[in-house]
Amino acid sequence: MAKSKEEQIFIGVDDQIVELVGSDKEAFIADQKATADAQALLEAEYKAKQDSRESAIKKLAEIAGLTKDELNAIL
Repeated sequence: MAKSKEEQIFIGVDDQIVELVGSDKEAFIADQKATADAQALLEAEYKAKQDSRESAIKKLAEIAGLTKDELNAIL
C-alpha cells in the first residue's frame, strides 16, 4: 500500500522510533510502490502459468480421452 506524501511515516531504528521526512520519506514511498508492483507482477505471472497448465491438461484429456483420475495418475 503506497503512502501519500502528506502522511507521517515512522520507522523503528534500533530502539528508537523515527519519522521519515524529505528524501528519505520519498525513497521509502518509492520502495513500497516498487515492492507492491513487483508482487503484483509475480502474482500475474503465476496466474498465467496456472491458466496455461490447466489449458494444457484439458487439451491432453480431450485428445487422449483420459479421465480426471487417469490424468491425476499421470501428473
